[in-house]
Amino acid sequence: MRSAGRRTDRIQFALAATAENDFGEDVEGADAAIGAAYAEVNYGTGAERRAAGHEGASVQATFRVPATAMTRGVTTEHVILFDGGRWDVTSNVPWQRRERDITATRRA
Repeated sequence: MRSAGRRTDRIQFALAATAENDFGEDVEGADAAIGAAYAEVNYGTGAERRAAGHEGASVQATFRVPATAMTRGVTTEHVILFDGGRWDVTSNVPWQRRERDITATRRA
């Protein structure tokens, strides 16, 4: 089992929601919080990080969290709030028996 000491970043999970402005455009920020967890954050490969350096590029990261009822229930309908940004969940898979790897993409 991985040491919990490697999970140093606190992340928030929320159910992604949008609202409409007066012009009928979607407005982010109406997310419904469902909980938080400590995570070990692993950013993409070196090539992905270089590509993300270009204007408008997105950044991908994997958040390794303890496997709990809440983290097992995270789907692509959810977002992660971390490091001042909103991350769209793209996958949630088990890692060994007691952890989950949740991959998400940060919008640029």
